[in-house]
Amino acid sequence: MSNRSAVFGGAGFIGTNLVYQLIEDGQQVFNFDNLSGLGNLLNIAELMQQSRHSFARCDISNPEEIRQALLMAAADTIYFCITPKNPEEDSSLENFRTFFETVKEWRNGMADTKLHKIVVVVSEHYKLLGTYGKMYAGLLHLLDGYASDGLPISSLLVPPAFGPFQQPDSPISMIIYRAIEGETIPVVNPEEKVSDLVYVKDVVDAIVLVEKNGKIGGHYHLTGTTSSMSNIEAADVICDSLNEALPPPVGRYQALIEEVTTSLIASDISKDESALTVLGLQNKTSLGEGLKKTVSWYLNNPRWYNQSRTRFFYLWQNPETVLKIA
Repeated sequence: MSNRSAVFGGAGFIGTNLVYQLIEDGQQVFNFDNLSGLGNLLNIAELMQQSRHSFARCDISNPEEIRQALLMAAADTIYFCITPKNPEEDSSLENFRTFFETVKEWRNGMADTKLHKIVVVVSEHYKLLGTYGKMYAGLLHLLDGYASDGLPISSLLVPPAFGPFQQPDSPISMIIYRAIEGETIPVVNPEEKVSDLVYVKDVVDAIVLVEKNGKIGGHYHLTGTTSSMSNIEAADVICDSLNEALPPPVGRYQALIEEVTTSLIASDISKDESALTVLGLQNKTSLGEGLKKTVSWYLNNPRWYNQSRTRFFYLWQNPETVLKIA
């Protein structure tokens, strides 16, 4: 593993968890994020005084900011943990193209660069928006082109993740927020089986594995946890964890559940996965265990939760905006 790592998108959900793990592993981490969207300084506040962590704003649409970040980090490994904000738009990959073009030019102009691996992490968080398959196919083509140009790129596609540091932008975190706040908990299609989900610590382990063993030009796919749990059963696990750790004033959190039945969202998530190598990890966290760990983390980090609750008030107050894309 490298000694100096640059993480782009390192104040977002997956990026934050990766940064903490790299520092725990003894890495010198240079963390870059433009703090728009769900990038959040609250996530890395505890790291700001650590000698092995440096943070700077960087917008991947700005070549000069990218060059400054690359010079600052002089990294052995670059981790790219940014997912297009609007994957349904044809222009969704323009910022990606700007980033990799700038990295290519920088690397070609630096004879003594130590860069040996770029790990691109793409989350399927938005896979139900309808045109995700088209966007991801375009991204693979883009990465293949830069790998052919000499950039040491490997990519990892991960299922929708959940866990520590997640804002209420997915059903799991939204349920936790609304339960703690005593709001109704909408559970869509309660008897349906939970779709592929993965605990974020397993995502981080997969990223590290790709950095260590992934082939240049390889595209890898982390599969979600296998579970027979239904949506309502998953909500029940969350509520039971809260009942035990933070009992409500009256009754049980399950009383807040509101079952909602909808038609399935049409999507074109079918994509050619022939280029993807399934990444197998041992001892992957079960869905039930991951849910309990997530609830425990939220309750054990009240400062983060309270500040996040204020910043993302609109999200947890309007679950319909979350359920449309999850």
